[in-house]
Amino acid sequence: MKWIGQYIWDLISRFRSDVYLDNPTAGGSDPDKFLGIDSNNKIIYRTGAEVFSDIGAAAGDITGVTITTDSGGGSAATDTSGSADFSILGSNGVGVTNSGTTIRVDAVPGEIDHDSLSNFAADEHFTQANITTVGTIGTGAWEGTAIATAYIADDAVTFAKASGVSPKVFGSTIKILPSDFMSNDDGGATKFGIGFVETDSTSFGMKIPNANTELLAFVSIPEGMKATHVDIFDDGDDRVVEVFEANVNSRTITSKGSGNCNTTLDMTDVNATATNYLLILITTTATSDRTYGGYVTIAAQ
Repeated sequence: MKWIGQYIWDLISRFRSDVYLDNPTAGGSDPDKFLGIDSNNKIIYRTGAEVFSDIGAAAGDITGVTITTDSGGGSAATDTSGSADFSILGSNGVGVTNSGTTIRVDAVPGEIDHDSLSNFAADEHFTQANITTVGTIGTGAWEGTAIATAYIADDAVTFAKASGVSPKVFGSTIKILPSDFMSNDDGGATKFGIGFVETDSTSFGMKIPNANTELLAFVSIPEGMKATHVDIFDDGDDRVVEVFEANVNSRTITSKGSGNCNTTLDMTDVNATATNYLLILITTTATSDRTYGGYVTIAAQ
C-alpha cells in the first residue's frame, strides 16, 4: 500500500526486525528529548537532565587537566582533550604508589646513597674505624669507657694528679723547686752535708758548701707522658747542666743530653715508666754560685 503525503498512524505498532531511518533531519534547536528503549523495548524519550542523572554525571564540564609540580607553572603537565592520562614515576630513593584515587610518594631508605646528596660533606661523616681526629670537644659530659691516660693528649695536669705530683705541674711543665735539689759528696767532708738556700734578698738561691760540690735534682715524669726539654736558672754564670735517665731499681744512669743554665736543653725524649725518673746535674764552681730552680717540659707519649 502506498500513501501519498503525510500519514498519521493511531495504533500501536511493533517491528519484528531492524528499523532504519534513511534521511533523519537534524534538529534546529535543543529539543531536550533523547530517544531510548525501556525495559519492555518500548521507544521512549528522556530529557537532558534525566539522561544526566541516569548516567551519574556530576555538574560542570571538565575541559582540561593541568598538574603543576616543583618544576613550576611554566612546565606544567596539561591535557585539554580526550582522556587525560598522566604518569607519576618515582626515581632512585623515591617510590610512588597508589590505591584507587590516592597517590603516595615515599622515600625508599634502602635506595638512598647519602654520598650522592647535594649537601653531603665527607668531613662530617666518619665510620668508627676511621675516626682518628675530630678536633676539640667544647662542652658535654663524657659517659663512655674510661680513657687511658696515654690518649688524653697534652693535659699534663690530669696525668700529674694521677701521679701525685700535681702541685708542681703547670700546663705542660713540671716545676723544679729549691727543695728538689741536693748536693753530692764531691769536695770532701764538710759540715754542710746538703745544699741550702740563702734567704737574704741579695743572694737568694741554692748554694753549695764546697767549690767542688755539685747540685742534683730528681724529677718524676707523670704516667703517659715524656720529658722533652729541661730549663735550669742560675745567677748568670750559665753553668753546665746534664740530664740523665735513672731508675729506682738500678744503679745505671744514661745521659740524655747536656747544655747550660739559662738556656733550654733539648734533651733526648724520655718516656715515663713504672721505675724511671730524671736526674739533673748542675756543675757549680764556687760557693758564691746560686741556683734558683727550673722546670721540665713534658708531652704525651
